[in-house]
Amino acid sequence: MKSFLILILALFATGFSHSHNYYFGFAEMQYNEVNRTMETTIVLSAHDLEEILLKKSVIGQSLEYLQKDSTSISAVAKEILKDFNVSLDGKALSFEPFGFEITRNGLINIYLLARNVSPGKALEVSFTCLMDVFPDQQNKLTYIKGTEKLTAVFLPAKKSAVLQIQ
Repeated sequence: MKSFLILILALFATGFSHSHNYYFGFAEMQYNEVNRTMETTIVLSAHDLEEILLKKSVIGQSLEYLQKDSTSISAVAKEILKDFNVSLDGKALSFEPFGFEITRNGLINIYLLARNVSPGKALEVSFTCLMDVFPDQQNKLTYIKGTEKLTAVFLPAKKSAVLQIQ
């Protein structure tokens, strides 16, 4: 009887260990004046992104085991860029992927780069990554240019923001 109860408790524990009530994503963008580039890192739950990519058949195995070649980097970034759009003074930025890594704490860092970017006054951002699948998803973007740092929060009811740059 005691073994049976332990088994039941273990089954319940494993069922709850993969679920969570809150979903967060972060992006940090930095304007590099020397190279005239917008360098961006998007940080999401690797498990949640992997679940979406597997269901859409974008990847055929766990993100952790993917070769970090141009094909897999491009496939992961393509899905992210569907839900991460940036314009500077009304001109859409075109991001190219240059890698991703899975961290030990279960996050994925996705690295993007936009080239030939001129300084601007208004940064318009839509950051809805994972919101279609996880309705409690909340995302936050931090923009850095020199000593200036601006932030915006994105929710299912507020999917875009305009940051006024000095």
